[in-house]
Amino acid sequence: MPFSFFKKKPDTFDYEESRICRCCSNMFKGRYCNICGEKVIEPSERTFLAFLDNLLNAFTFLDGKFIKSLKLLITRPGQLSRNIADGLRVPYMKMVSLFFVANFFYFLFPIFDSFNSSLYSQTNLMGEHSIKAKAIVDRELNKRQISMEEFQEKYQVQSTNLSKLLLVTLVLAMTITYMVINYSKKNYFFDHLLVSLEFYSFHLLVNMLMLPAITLLVIKLASWLGWDWSAVLTDRVFSMPVYGLILYFLFRAQRTFYNQKWYWAIPKGLMLFYLMTETVQLYRKMLFYITVWTI
Repeated sequence: MPFSFFKKKPDTFDYEESRICRCCSNMFKGRYCNICGEKVIEPSERTFLAFLDNLLNAFTFLDGKFIKSLKLLITRPGQLSRNIADGLRVPYMKMVSLFFVANFFYFLFPIFDSFNSSLYSQTNLMGEHSIKAKAIVDRELNKRQISMEEFQEKYQVQSTNLSKLLLVTLVLAMTITYMVINYSKKNYFFDHLLVSLEFYSFHLLVNMLMLPAITLLVIKLASWLGWDWSAVLTDRVFSMPVYGLILYFLFRAQRTFYNQKWYWAIPKGLMLFYLMTETVQLYRKMLFYITVWTI
């Protein structure tokens, strides 16, 4: 049967047989060494179908952990962090892994350049900063004696590479913000870090990927009916549902993870929203200067 290797196969492993670990020479029973954790590799795991199965699991998350994590991320913000902090970790992806997966998909399908800010955005769409950015770019063009097109190409490559690393600074900034705003809860740094990673995983996957993809699909369907809905993807219009979803996450996370009463969750959510947006603006400015200095 086609794709039969997707199906779960019966477990024929002999759990009673004593084995000697190849790594630490410990005698044990079962699949894993109870001293070093080394796994027993069966002949069936060396086949080509097993390789394909592992490959597909790596790229499509067929093991279900990604789907479970994403579902909880969307339906109950803060619950994934709560579960992991409470020790319920096996059913879900590691939070750091989820964040880097979200990071990977965002840069693989860059519909918006919120975090990988283009040179055009830096020099035209950021108010007073854009005036300074234009002056810096003009100075760099004269100093390097290159065309705007060549500089822009170099800038984009370097900015993309740097933004993948610098995005971690936003997580750390969010972690510190959570620590300050929820200081009375006496959580550990790790707890606040979990919520911050969950937030940016949500923001990248839902706001920067899923929502734009759905919007593009709706615009395409509307165009087939002769309607022009392209204005929906402008910053002014599209930012409204994005901001709404950010507030939704921040409020729900305060209620779910920090166990806040609603009358505290609302002002704290609004404060987190303001500080988060200001931090992103600071991040984009920092990205511009570091990119120009390192080209």
